[in-house]
Amino acid sequence: MVLISQIVCPVDFSAFSRRALEHAAAIARPFRSHLTVLHACSAPTGIAADPHLDDSAVRDPEADALYAALKEFAEPVTGGLAVRLNLMRADDVRRAIVTEAQAVGADLLVMGSHGRGGFERLFLGSITEKIVRHSPCPVLVVPHRADAPHGGRFHRIVCGIDFSPASLQAFRYAVHLAATEGAEVTLIHAIEVPPELREMQIAAAYDVDAIRDAAEAASLNRLRALAPGPPETTCRIHALVAEGRAHRQIVRIAEEKQADLIVVGTHGRSALDRWLFGSNTHAVLRDAPCPVLTVRA
Repeated sequence: MVLISQIVCPVDFSAFSRRALEHAAAIARPFRSHLTVLHACSAPTGIAADPHLDDSAVRDPEADALYAALKEFAEPVTGGLAVRLNLMRADDVRRAIVTEAQAVGADLLVMGSHGRGGFERLFLGSITEKIVRHSPCPVLVVPHRADAPHGGRFHRIVCGIDFSPASLQAFRYAVHLAATEGAEVTLIHAIEVPPELREMQIAAAYDVDAIRDAAEAASLNRLRALAPGPPETTCRIHALVAEGRAHRQIVRIAEEKQADLIVVGTHGRSALDRWLFGSNTHAVLRDAPCPVLTVRA
């Protein structure tokens, strides 16, 4: 069973972070979670104060104005929830967000992304990507294309599987999320056939289609072995194998299924993870039509 008792949602007062806050609040309601709305800002020169500025702290006028803006930003979305507003001074925003998640024992971080232009590449590269790799808990990234939340429950979930420990952990998380509502989970594994294998000399020596078919059948059997899920599973689980780049197939299936959540695994802080993140998870975050939940092994 997935328990989400503490949610942290960093905001920067943009429309994108407001949409992320809407999703955070929607999830918090059915789970009865405590929600921390965090804004991390650079420390003004010459001002020494407690780095955590909540409503019990003594603040300077500039911080008072910023805190009032944070309260005004959050209140229309978070009514009726147990909410903590936190204005944090930090030179390293990524580190501040991770530190806050650790401090409150967060079960989920919810963040927005800023679209597919140059600013999004900067934002994802400098903030979200690092947080996904370093976060102590799963991270829900809400892309600019995502619809408004529907009650904080997920009914159609797509889960990318490459059979790594991280993706298997993502599968377990997806199934537990889906179980409470009897939702549908689609498992997708992608097989990429290098185009070089289709070259005439190689294709003449090997039956490339037979090799692909055998790999597809083996992968489908492995997915079906997962499909029953844990014994207590009440959701519906389907298995698909597709040919092509993993991130493109995940996004394609999510669009076809009108998914309200994509779940993928990320592999931690290693050089391998950075390579995998750049080629797959980052691309899913960039192109996803719905929120993406990243889960570390």
